[in-house]
Amino acid sequence: MGTFGRRVDSTRRMRRRPVRVSSVVRRRRATPKAPDFSQIMAHLADAIAFIRVSHRSLDHLDIAFEEQSLLRMGLAALDAVYTEIDLASIAISQHLPP
Repeated sequence: MGTFGRRVDSTRRMRRRPVRVSSVVRRRRATPKAPDFSQIMAHLADAIAFIRVSHRSLDHLDIAFEEQSLLRMGLAALDAVYTEIDLASIAISQHLPP
């Protein structure tokens, strides 16, 4: 008298369909963009210059000896990091294809 419907199992998972990846996405993964080290170094040089000017203004006040010595140590550390990054960026740029 009636038709038997298809029994649905609610716990059964649906089959996953493969997702197509466009060629634009594939190309983007294959060629990573090299960072602009000159821009990064310019920002770091600006930050060092701001700190150096602040240190010089404190140096002329003849107060806060401990703070001045900490600023000198910080500037020396920043200069060392600047040089390290600069040399690394040169080494990387020499190994990248044109």
